[in-house]
Amino acid sequence: MKNVILIACLVFSFSALAEKRAITLVNYETDGVKQWLPGTIIVKKGDDVELTLINNVPSGIHGFYIPDFDVRKDVAKGKKEVVTFKATKDGLFSMKCHLHPAHVGGQLLVLP
Repeated sequence: MKNVILIACLVFSFSALAEKRAITLVNYETDGVKQWLPGTIIVKKGDDVELTLINNVPSGIHGFYIPDFDVRKDVAKGKKEVVTFKATKDGLFSMKCHLHPAHVGGQLLVLP
């Protein structure tokens, strides 16, 4: 019985470490340069991540892509889109526009 209680406490402790992270990123343009801001987002491994993407760029649809987490979304001008994923691995990962590779990319930092 003590082992069952100990295992239950350990499982609860580890699951309590993961959090839901809600972050809003806004696509903007200045002097012809387009970028999602903030350019760097930081979460912890195990977090459930919810990103709200807002496209304020006048030139139309822009993409948001995090290849390592299979996150991909097209965001129309003046629209909001939400993507969710679980941060299953730690490290530094690229964020970019899959529709316009020349745009300034960002990074996702997942802490251990």
